[in-house]
Amino acid sequence: MTIAKIYQNFFLRNLIVNTLVYLIILACVYDEIKLDGHDWPYILSKIAVGYFPTIVWVTCFNLFIIKPFLFRKKFKLFSILMVVYWTGFYYCMAWFFPEVGLGNLKTLQILSLIINGTFFYFVHIFITKKIIQTDKDIMNFKSELLFLKQQLNPHFLLNAMNNLYGEALAEPDKVPDRILNLSDMLRYQIEATKKDYVLIEEEIAFVKKYIEYYTFRNERLCVIQNIEGVYNLTEIPPLFFLPLVENAVKFSAETQEPFIHLDLKLNCRNLTFTLKNNFLVSGSRLSGTGIGIENLKRRLEVYGLKHVLSCKKEKDTFIVKLSIWNLPTVV
Repeated sequence: MTIAKIYQNFFLRNLIVNTLVYLIILACVYDEIKLDGHDWPYILSKIAVGYFPTIVWVTCFNLFIIKPFLFRKKFKLFSILMVVYWTGFYYCMAWFFPEVGLGNLKTLQILSLIINGTFFYFVHIFITKKIIQTDKDIMNFKSELLFLKQQLNPHFLLNAMNNLYGEALAEPDKVPDRILNLSDMLRYQIEATKKDYVLIEEEIAFVKKYIEYYTFRNERLCVIQNIEGVYNLTEIPPLFFLPLVENAVKFSAETQEPFIHLDLKLNCRNLTFTLKNNFLVSGSRLSGTGIGIENLKRRLEVYGLKHVLSCKKEKDTFIVKLSIWNLPTVV
């Protein structure tokens, strides 16, 4: 098990950190504990008594002062609260330790508890952000390769060229627009996967081009789109909707009257994306691998987005709904 894997394991990470804090307290008070007739189990149990309020104080400081004030760059208020909080901690522990028979804590020892407790938290934040960023980079790299393989393979291009050739004979005036549509789709996929986030407005434009292209390929396909909200300031990880739209296009195409109903709503920073499509209940030549959905689920986890993703079947209709809260904005 690698160090990163150990750190990502909640139980092991907290066991290691708590053990270190426990040992720091032991080093601070060991020489002041009365050892007359007492064995190590007694000493360690006494240390545990001092450990509990210490970890509570440090945790409260991290949650209620560092996170809401320091991380939001409210430095003046943070500085005042830090002095007040740790002054209270100093006098509390100076009273508590002698009260439970752990000796008189010196100022240097209390500062050691304060500094180390805060230090562990900042190290945790730093490592966690590095791990998340690494996961994002890996997922984006894999996504880029996946979409390049899907879109830039001979089969896809052969179908695209055949469709363009057929339209060139029947309606040559439309061919330039079709070529531009295809080029825009491929360009967007290549560029978008290099970013952590893109504007929802750009994602919507891409989905529309994708649907337009496949509507051109399958004239029977009926698409109803309902898009509500202001999307030019809110961001989302790239190509989040594509796996869902791809599945809808692919499975509906087997039916006699294929349809796709797309409903996308954004309220402030909360997004709801619902997609409905029909499919063959029996006799389908397609087999769903689930790769696209699993890829989407994994990306939702990596980005740490609060979300609900549900899929269900109602007779010959497949319904997928994705809700995401607190999406980032450009301001």
